[in-house]
Amino acid sequence: MINKYLLSSLVCILFYTAQAHPSSKLPQYNIINDLSSLIKNIANKDIQDDILSLTGQWGVKLDPDSIGEKHNYFNSGHTTMPIQLPGTLDEAGYGTRTVGSDYGILTRRHKYIGPAWYTREFVIPHNWQGKEITLYLERVLWESKVWIDGRFIDTQEGLGTPHYHRLGTLNPGKHRIAIRINNDMIYNIGDKGHSYGEYTQIIWNGILGKIELQSSPTLSIDRIKVYPHTSDNRLDISFDIQNHSNKTLKGEVSYTLKEIGSKKKIYAYKKEIKGEKGIQHHRETLNIRQAVKHWDDLHPNLYRLEICITQKGQSQLKTVDFGFRNVTASRSKILINNRPVFMRGNLDCLHFPLTGYPSCDIQEWERIFRIYKSYGLNHVRFHSWCPPEAAFTAADRIGIYIQAEVLWIDWWMSVVRKERPEMTTRGLPKGLGHNPSADKFVPEELQRMIEAYGNHPSFTMLCIGNELGNSNFDIMQQWIKSLQEKDPRRLYAISTARKIMPADQYMVTHNIPQTGGTYGINGSGTDNDRESIYSKATIPVIAHEVGQYPVYPLWNEIDKYTGVLEARNLESLRQQAVKNHIEHQDRKFHEASGALQTILYKGLIENLLRTPSCAGFQMLSMTDYSGQGEALVGWLDSFWDSKGIITPEQFRCYSNDIVPLARFHKYTWQTDETFKAQIQVANYSDTTLITPTIWTLTDETGKLQQQGSREVPLSSGKVNQVDSLSVDLSEITSPGKYYLDVTISGTPYHNRWSIWVYPPCNMPQTNIIIHDKFDSTVISALEQGKKVLLVADQLGKKDNSTPLYFTPLFWSTSFFPGQSNTTLGAWIDKAHPAFLQFPTDNYTDWQWKEITQGRSFIINEHPQLHPIVQPVSDFHINDKLASIFECKVSKGKLLVCGYNLNLDSPVARQLKYSLLHYMTQSNFNPSYSIEIDTLKKMFAYTPKAMVSVPKGFENSILYTSCGKQMKNSGSAPWTATLDHTEIQDERCKYKVTCDNIWKDEKGTAWTGKNMTIEIQTPEGIIGDLYVKFEDWNHQNRAGLLSIEGRESILENQKGKERWVKLFIMREDTNDGKIVLKTHTKQGGNLMISQIAFIKQ
Repeated sequence: MINKYLLSSLVCILFYTAQAHPSSKLPQYNIINDLSSLIKNIANKDIQDDILSLTGQWGVKLDPDSIGEKHNYFNSGHTTMPIQLPGTLDEAGYGTRTVGSDYGILTRRHKYIGPAWYTREFVIPHNWQGKEITLYLERVLWESKVWIDGRFIDTQEGLGTPHYHRLGTLNPGKHRIAIRINNDMIYNIGDKGHSYGEYTQIIWNGILGKIELQSSPTLSIDRIKVYPHTSDNRLDISFDIQNHSNKTLKGEVSYTLKEIGSKKKIYAYKKEIKGEKGIQHHRETLNIRQAVKHWDDLHPNLYRLEICITQKGQSQLKTVDFGFRNVTASRSKILINNRPVFMRGNLDCLHFPLTGYPSCDIQEWERIFRIYKSYGLNHVRFHSWCPPEAAFTAADRIGIYIQAEVLWIDWWMSVVRKERPEMTTRGLPKGLGHNPSADKFVPEELQRMIEAYGNHPSFTMLCIGNELGNSNFDIMQQWIKSLQEKDPRRLYAISTARKIMPADQYMVTHNIPQTGGTYGINGSGTDNDRESIYSKATIPVIAHEVGQYPVYPLWNEIDKYTGVLEARNLESLRQQAVKNHIEHQDRKFHEASGALQTILYKGLIENLLRTPSCAGFQMLSMTDYSGQGEALVGWLDSFWDSKGIITPEQFRCYSNDIVPLARFHKYTWQTDETFKAQIQVANYSDTTLITPTIWTLTDETGKLQQQGSREVPLSSGKVNQVDSLSVDLSEITSPGKYYLDVTISGTPYHNRWSIWVYPPCNMPQTNIIIHDKFDSTVISALEQGKKVLLVADQLGKKDNSTPLYFTPLFWSTSFFPGQSNTTLGAWIDKAHPAFLQFPTDNYTDWQWKEITQGRSFIINEHPQLHPIVQPVSDFHINDKLASIFECKVSKGKLLVCGYNLNLDSPVARQLKYSLLHYMTQSNFNPSYSIEIDTLKKMFAYTPKAMVSVPKGFENSILYTSCGKQMKNSGSAPWTATLDHTEIQDERCKYKVTCDNIWKDEKGTAWTGKNMTIEIQTPEGIIGDLYVKFEDWNHQNRAGLLSIEGRESILENQKGKERWVKLFIMREDTNDGKIVLKTHTKQGGNLMISQIAFIKQ
């Protein structure tokens, strides 16, 4: 240890030197920086013989016109500003001070894109004489160029991987380093992915994480890779031996293997080696006689391999932490050490709103991944980006499976959006395989990723990127095959969604081509799954971006954005809420929309758990997404803090390695029915459980109605059938909510479902007027002082009402503006006497689903009107809405219900009964008055036009019979006037490029060797395009179909008609159109007789 008096003397000498030379060309902070660095290097042994940290204060000079290389910014003498590294210009407050709010995203306080020069001096110690030196920059966006003492070294690049600059040898003493960091778009990948863009991560300029010089002796090792074999306790190792001399050197290499947890040494071995001049690739196999502990999400056991190379008194020690883990795949599951694992995942879209960049701190990532585990998750997908080393290390320790990616390019990014400039992607990037710029970068970045992070057991999956719809999948497949051959330690996929290729070892998608969607809630209960879809896949399929249910924000969250980003956008949305008198209701809306999100996630996840062939899910997401039009879809905010929506304990009931499940076909029951359910247990732990599974049915007070128990082996790796139950409901005399609980005895595994039971109800005999139009009958009754129940589900116009939906809108109404749904559930005044006979919570639980058809009404001009049921208007709109409300009209009393009370449904009958019962009571005495003329406008009635279309197509927004208006047989050029369009949304215009329209005695059709059908659509909608192909003259027609670039085969029709269903994604319509192209492979041409587009 250095003598403390010597250290004190050194401090004094350097301090007075700094004071004595204030006019020195070097800024004073550089001298103080030298002092700080040298003390740290000596006192704390940061050099550690081979490491010299360069963290601390640097100088920075911005270079917006990119003239720095020409004007020698790498030399001393240029004025610089102080900056602390690691860090960014945004954190230092450099760049243009921004004004106003960026649309749909958080706003940077300062902004700078372009080159910036970072300079400082450092001292090479004497014991580094003759050693090779590498500059290590842990994270840079995007390009780094390095000069040492005015001499150019090299250029490195990478978005998700470290930059290594080989400096060669440097003489002991003082040196000057200049690093030119350019955060401009070096390769054209666009700016909409998370590796490069402003949606969540900002386009920062700086250096993150470790900044250090690394020295290596004459004979050294590098690029260590470990290949553990769980089947026979074998460890294959490969590394490079580098000999920097001009002659062959002899040395010794030793291997030591330790358990990290216990620090127990389980293997040691050493041998002599010979190092030829240059670089040699070396392989070694360690056969470990002791039993090793495997790594997985349940048991994240880690080992440390130490490799020490020694030559003539010089030595180098390298360590690698790893786990004995093997990842393969069955037809339907990802196998970790041959155990089927159900991937319970979340998308990480790079949310660090205080800094705008990902943390390089292991402890921070451990905090995040412990949150994952607290909610029963075991998997993370880094959407279109690759995290830093700290994330992999933390995932290793906690037991998280990582999928890392590079980028996101899709069709809509190559289109200029003049009417929506925020959607125009910088560079208008073409897809991979058609984009020489990106085609150079992406394969190199993939290789850098497996080099940098390949030893981590958590790195189980690698995918090129997100939804690469406009890319050449054959070219990308070549890249993936090359990676598979080089490094088989993980599973590989080409793209999430879009297309499945032979090289894919697993798939993350929301739709299996020609098969169907991978997630969704179908049916009115829980007796459903998606096995008919997943079972057709031949590789494991993980449900893609499950959820995306927004939650109304709490406005006080705005105050949390105290870093480099400000929530100016949220403040403008809050002002709209103030204008419409609902700002104070944010907590009610937050709770109601959050509770709805919770039951929907539970329904989605359990549906997938009930599907034996499902490989897992990836949610979007646990946290809010601050970009893409403020998609506040999390039950945690962007800071990973709970929003008070659900506790980890509650979420783990249906997201865990073992989950009890119940299958029943509906949530609402009548007392003349028998409640029946099947009990299952999804067991994806590593243990078969043999213990009783207990079920109970209780009312809201906890009173037991019935119970049962059965003990069967709960085998690992499958969905187990356990029991069936049957409960007679006839003894229930009043409407109520009941709980079905299933518990695995002696374990923490438990789950709960709500059902609602209604006895028969006879509508009260009253003088109340029940009517479905606000017409003279209603007006006359009100003027006479009567009571009126207005069933208003068919009333209102677009400018004063909104349709009712049970589920919330998708993702963000500003990012996908074509949605007709603009609500986030509804807040219910559950204590209101109108619900005395209709048990409900303060949100729309499952019993509301079957009656949520109808309208809510915009009441922005009525701040004192307090709705009984208030649909939650999307926070981008912030209308004050009412779907059930009461008011005084003239001398009468009006109760308005926007739900369809005339359905043949026990729920509709019970709600109607409860409302009428309330209206017969003395406390039905509304105080708020509305004028009749106001209500006439509010409750305008527009009759629906009658259309005649085949069954199943009633809800189309476009339905066309091709050429049906053509009068004469033969051919004619296509015009829309010759088609017979039974249904057409005003936004759904279309045009067809074909050879002609053909008519004969069999029918009419568009025909052509190649055809293009372009349909304008509302932006950001999802649905299905149905196309009817004909072959009535038996030409054995066959062809190739391309919908938004996704190809499918039209097989030989053999003289038969064939309806083809093509899934339309929101991304397909985000540019306001879809394009179908057909190409004839057989039969001369293709014939299309009908098309229909049904919006989901």
